[in-house]
Amino acid sequence: MTAGIVCEYNPLHNGHLYHIEKTKAAGSDTVVCVMSGNFVQRGECALIDKWQRAVCAIRGGADIVLDLPTPWAVSSAENFARGSVYILSAFGVDMLSFGSETDDKELLKKCASATENEAVAGLIRKYMSEGMNYPSALSEAVARVYGEKAKKVISSPNSTLGVEYIRWLRAYAPEKEFLPVERFGADHDSEAVSEGFASASKIRSMLYDDVSAFVPGFMNETIKNNMNNGTVHTLSKAERAILSSLREIPKEDYADFVTDGNGLSSRIYEGVKTAKSLSELYEKAKSKNFTHARVRREVLNLYLRIPRDMCCEVPPYIKILAANERGLSLLSSAKENSSLPIVTKHADRERLSVFGKAVYDLQCTCTDKFSLMCDNIRPCGEEQRSSMIIIK
Repeated sequence: MTAGIVCEYNPLHNGHLYHIEKTKAAGSDTVVCVMSGNFVQRGECALIDKWQRAVCAIRGGADIVLDLPTPWAVSSAENFARGSVYILSAFGVDMLSFGSETDDKELLKKCASATENEAVAGLIRKYMSEGMNYPSALSEAVARVYGEKAKKVISSPNSTLGVEYIRWLRAYAPEKEFLPVERFGADHDSEAVSEGFASASKIRSMLYDDVSAFVPGFMNETIKNNMNNGTVHTLSKAERAILSSLREIPKEDYADFVTDGNGLSSRIYEGVKTAKSLSELYEKAKSKNFTHARVRREVLNLYLRIPRDMCCEVPPYIKILAANERGLSLLSSAKENSSLPIVTKHADRERLSVFGKAVYDLQCTCTDKFSLMCDNIRPCGEEQRSSMIIIK
């Protein structure tokens, strides 16, 4: 059985290894990861480039790693899940595995149905008109209609994504099963650490300390190498370039890139005119209607010039980042049976649709901008030069 996992691995840590091990223990002999590339859903760049993280995923137990294109990787939970599940279903996985704060499949199914319930939708609109942001409105609406137990699930970060995965699995591959793996160790985004376990956000915050207790040895070595090479990436390394670029965009063009609602594009535009740092811009733009993460994503979409409606479509191709021998065997089958074209090298671009070429070209531009976000700036063209990495 082939299992699909949606991931960022920013960085890959012991909790991720636990998830892969549990997925295999449930009967999966092959693991396919679809991984966010050089930019992630928090509205930030990844610490380490996607090719190195893909290699670490293979060394951590995955067999093949697929690239989740940036428009879906830096979008809402709904679109993030839409793009990820569509790629995995098109590649031919048998089951979807995800981390969750609960492994109660029936409760997760109920919550997935709740997001499509008319009564819930009506309450969400009511609460948002009263000033709530979407996550809070969804949480309260689900509590009213389905009770506190469902509210707890829908409010938990991993379970929220899990609910979206289930929704899109129903849409694209209703015959396939899902496996929720109950989170073990530190909670998502938790500042607490337990023996051998810490959240990815906690590890990122202590990256320049010793994180070897919380990540596998090969990931720790990768982190250290990138530190020594000046290739640990953060948005702050390109902060002036980002602010300069945003100041050049005419107000009327903001709506092309910002998913507007309650005047968010105007708030970002006004913030850009006076903000002297990205953190100041986020503070100026956010309000009770918009979470901090939403604002960061919208600012990043604006800087990367990602058309706001692009993520409402489905990804138009599957790009392979890395694979081992088992993954290559699966790739051979996918090339014959996949409903999407498969990209392993730059020359494959010519086989893509018009939309596929637009997404691919945007990926190239995004990678060029990512290459500026570290001390040791790299030249343009890394996306075009890179081919699938084969791990023997």
